[in-house]
Amino acid sequence: MQNPVVASLGLVSDTHYQDRLFGLPANLENLWGEVDLILHAGDVGDLEVLDQIGRLAPVVAVHGNDEPDHVKRDLPYQPVIALHDWRILLWHSHYPDPVEEKARRPGVWGPKLARIADRGREVNARVVVYGHTHVPLISRHHDVWLINPGALASGNYFTRQAIRSVGKLQLLANGEMEVTHYDVDSDRARVFAAAQLEEDFDVLARQYQDWIVEPELIPVIGALRKIVYEDIRAVAQTIVPLYKRCLSDGLMRRGDLIGTITASDQITPNDKRSILTALGER
Repeated sequence: MQNPVVASLGLVSDTHYQDRLFGLPANLENLWGEVDLILHAGDVGDLEVLDQIGRLAPVVAVHGNDEPDHVKRDLPYQPVIALHDWRILLWHSHYPDPVEEKARRPGVWGPKLARIADRGREVNARVVVYGHTHVPLISRHHDVWLINPGALASGNYFTRQAIRSVGKLQLLANGEMEVTHYDVDSDRARVFAAAQLEEDFDVLARQYQDWIVEPELIPVIGALRKIVYEDIRAVAQTIVPLYKRCLSDGLMRRGDLIGTITASDQITPNDKRSILTALGER
């Protein structure tokens, strides 16, 4: 006899709403079914997205590292959800110190997963639902289940999320669980590649991001992302219209980016100089 489901949870992360995602997939309700609760693992974007998801079921959400300041203020960092004898830690998995977060290196998967699992063990959680990597994953690590639902939006303004996914976690009466990932664009369940502990993070992560910039611009992106901005939100708001256009209408070109930055009256002069220098404009 099949074990009955005592709780069904929808899992989602990295929506970056109205920043890199401009509308929710229409099929979320069909993919999740009648879930009891939805967990959002951070980098929410505009809080309006929680209202929209909340029409399907109650939502618990955390903030991420790439959020407006008011979202970081209004959403928690690491809540623990207790449900039917399960303790679940919900966490974006970024470092709370922005300087420490920016200084992190991709590295290999093992230490990254160990850090997340260790935090789960500290609060006696059997499951950690996390985000941040934009890579859908299920892994048992140090007796803690780590579940990343993947992402609905890209990790930056120069890529497209190649595979957009959400998850569903079902808690069973016998104390076991079932986890399913869904590719929202193919409208079906998928099993994704496991992270190899000694494998470089980028080897797997690159499978989930497609460049939307011309090839000649790709080597410059690293320099752009390392700039310490005076007002990073102003830079983001300037680039969003160009990013939105390029998502559906061709590649982002150096000239387009230079023109957008040059014409902006939001970006500080120092930030503008830094960006244009990185783009080769003197």
